[in-house]
Amino acid sequence: MSPSTSNVHRNPFPGLRPFREDEEYLFFGRESQVDAMVDKLAATRFLAVVGTSGSGKSSLVNSGLRPALHGGLMARAGTSWRMAQFRPGSNPLRSIARALAEDGVLFRDYRAEGLTLTEIVDTTLRMSKLGLIDIYEQAQLAEDVNLLVVVDQFEELFRYRQAAPGQQQTVMGVGEDAIAFVNLLLEVKQQTRYPIYIVLTMRSDFLGDCAQFPGLAEAINAGQYLVPRMTRDERRSAISGPVGVGGADISPVLLTRLVNDVGDNPDQLSILQHALKPHLETVGTFGRQRAAGPVALRGNRHDGPCAGSTCG
Repeated sequence: MSPSTSNVHRNPFPGLRPFREDEEYLFFGRESQVDAMVDKLAATRFLAVVGTSGSGKSSLVNSGLRPALHGGLMARAGTSWRMAQFRPGSNPLRSIARALAEDGVLFRDYRAEGLTLTEIVDTTLRMSKLGLIDIYEQAQLAEDVNLLVVVDQFEELFRYRQAAPGQQQTVMGVGEDAIAFVNLLLEVKQQTRYPIYIVLTMRSDFLGDCAQFPGLAEAINAGQYLVPRMTRDERRSAISGPVGVGGADISPVLLTRLVNDVGDNPDQLSILQHALKPHLETVGTFGRQRAAGPVALRGNRHDGPCAGSTCG
């Protein structure tokens, strides 16, 4: 994807935060992973992107999966997608209702007397486990329009497991709203009439908690994508690609050193990008860097983003 005129003025390294969808042009080294995720989602309609903290789960969805779907990589689904993305937090039903009620997701320029659209969606979702299917039907979208529901940081469902005031709890300490929320997602997986797809991102250390919800462990087993370690070539691309997009060069010696510093630890790549970010803060810096020659390594130290350290 070619960067727009406005995009080229952005810092090419997001630092410790995840990549956003509009930063696809800066997202390098994960092409094979995105292909595998699309294939899994097409086969199951329920994709659980699982990995350790810092492994790039959210970035894979934001800058990998979402643009790939818009681009038609899932051939049988076409290129027409509506997408709702949210974090469940302490009130997952309210969170999904807000995401679905955003203008352009299911409804455009919606006007109603009395209840807000969020309240209408929330009420529909709470009526039965078919609530997500029901609100999709009510939207009366064209037959070729797909809906992608992305639940980012699904583990929040377990971290906020205390039921809200007035709710009943199961013997596992899970609130009724959390159970109702999971049932909405699972019911979508059971049907094929409507093109609704579910994607979760979740830390791998919470996998065992999924057994608290009937049917969730089975759905995740069928649709799990465990984020693999990046290969050496993928790490090299993830470092040099954004630098090149920004208009700078990086010396082969420094690039090799940085790839070695990252090693096989998935956390290290985001830490390295965070260290590179202030050094290459603007496109003007990139232009000056290219005029002065590539960022290089002098002696046993990095000359540039991680001066005085090995970024490790």
